[in-house]
Amino acid sequence: MAFKVNPAGARLLKAVHIFCTTLWIGGLLTFLPLVYNMPLTDTAATRITYLNMRSIAWNVIGWGGITSFVTGLLNSLLTSWGLFRHTWIRVKLVSVIGMILFGMFYSEQRMLDNISILESRPQQALTDPVFLHNHQALMYVVPLQLLGFFLIVLISVIKPWMQQGRAVRKAVPA
Repeated sequence: MAFKVNPAGARLLKAVHIFCTTLWIGGLLTFLPLVYNMPLTDTAATRITYLNMRSIAWNVIGWGGITSFVTGLLNSLLTSWGLFRHTWIRVKLVSVIGMILFGMFYSEQRMLDNISILESRPQQALTDPVFLHNHQALMYVVPLQLLGFFLIVLISVIKPWMQQGRAVRKAVPA
């Protein structure tokens, strides 16, 4: 039999998972005012804002996402939930992996490219078509990522596809 945590350990693991998920979502929420209120008329202020976004991405979103993912896996593996036992857990697992990969390889890349443009060509940065495209992409992507998080939390709360209250049929003698 595989190792399982006791009920107190399961509650602690769940609390840590919720805390880490809150960090991840909270970090992304801070991007909304930064990306939408960024002064695209002042190169120095725009650069500082992007550097702040990078700091939040690496220190809050990144660590929150990694620890949320790890504690979610541990919750599935060390409790009775199981990793592949319920459809809602599989959907959540695939969704979270998708969110992590999208954040790392699309959203973060737009942000890092813009920082590079701001640092290498500060005079032309705010009119650079690649910079403007990346910035606009972030304006669309951040709310979409938050919507994705909302759906993942919704799945966690309502647990769709879970067979609840299913009565076991007893054989009736003929």
